[in-house]
Amino acid sequence: MRNMAVGFVEAEGFTPIFDAVDAMVKATEVEVTKVVRLGGGIVAVAVRGDLATVEEAVDIGEETARAKSRSVRSIVFASPCDAVSALAADPQLVGN
Repeated sequence: MRNMAVGFVEAEGFTPIFDAVDAMVKATEVEVTKVVRLGGGIVAVAVRGDLATVEEAVDIGEETARAKSRSVRSIVFASPCDAVSALAADPQLVGN
């Protein structure tokens, strides 16, 4: 995929992330690859697509999640290395 990018949004609890996922997929053509519980109440969603779409989706997701959670973080990788791409495909690798 040309200009392939991956992005992550994490927040405290499932509700803010589910709201974020809903908003991201309704507003953009981003692909949600996984939602995973990271521990300590933190839940993350990984998305991928072209750079502009991922940036827009992550911005939308972060804004939406902030309405329900005080602690929201996000990051976009414009041209991810193989390790980051693997995490986007399966974020549970973080704990392994």
